[in-house]
Amino acid sequence: MYPSQFKHIPVESVDDAITALQEHNDAELLAGGQSLVPLQKTRFASPDYLIDITGVENLRYVEEEDDAIEIGALARHTDIQKADSVKEYAYLFSECISQIADWPVRNQGSFGGTVAEADPSGDYLPVMQVLNPEITVVGPDSKRTLPFEDFYIGMFTVDLDDHELLTKAQIPKLKPSSGDAIGSTYKKHAERSGDYALAGVAAIVEVDDNGTITDADLSVGAVGPLTKAEEAEAAVTGTKLNDSTLDEAGDAVQDVVLPDEEGPEGEYKQAMAGEFAERALQTAYERAQNKL
Repeated sequence: MYPSQFKHIPVESVDDAITALQEHNDAELLAGGQSLVPLQKTRFASPDYLIDITGVENLRYVEEEDDAIEIGALARHTDIQKADSVKEYAYLFSECISQIADWPVRNQGSFGGTVAEADPSGDYLPVMQVLNPEITVVGPDSKRTLPFEDFYIGMFTVDLDDHELLTKAQIPKLKPSSGDAIGSTYKKHAERSGDYALAGVAAIVEVDDNGTITDADLSVGAVGPLTKAEEAEAAVTGTKLNDSTLDEAGDAVQDVVLPDEEGPEGEYKQAMAGEFAERALQTAYERAQNKL
């Protein structure tokens, strides 16, 4: 199937993009096109105007700052994956990107487009939830910065007005705050390598010099609505991770997720959420211990 007819509007600056959004009501932004174009081909999306921001070069960057990694909206997945600062201070993000689709998609897909789309089956959301970066949004007469937990509203829904553009995010560097070492990971279960996740879990664990967990963050995506597994976090905090606490955390995850399918398919996704939460916590814990 071919897309419905649309007018292509290339722009070279953020201001031009915002002006174009104001002038054309039925418009979509083209950042990387890896999600939008397939939707156009199947006519699930049929905008009259396509505002092409791929020429806005000052939005494609990954820069290290003192306490954060700043990522421009047009940074490609591979730009982020290969950045030394991301590998060192937000390794789970690099690990997440390595499991997205294939190289052509990772080379073309954009950070901003992926975050703004908020696809519940995508790999970014659990990582964004545990990292909780500061998101910068620019509009006709305003510029605002808000944490991801406020930017993300729900499936395919974010706090972004029709005439606004996500321009960048500041990813906090993962450094111990309550313990002596920190570890992180992203675990994904899919039918085949590169497929959309059936369950995706991001975990961050801090430990003290005795190997006791002082803090844990755990997010589960793709099963249903994005879920912060707070009871599972509480189950492992204050413990030295073992089979018993892992089982308790896995059970807590299964109790809190809401599968988007009923019957055996939903039960399977629920079970995989618990299993991969346990694997993620185990890996993050081991990585933290290896830094002691």
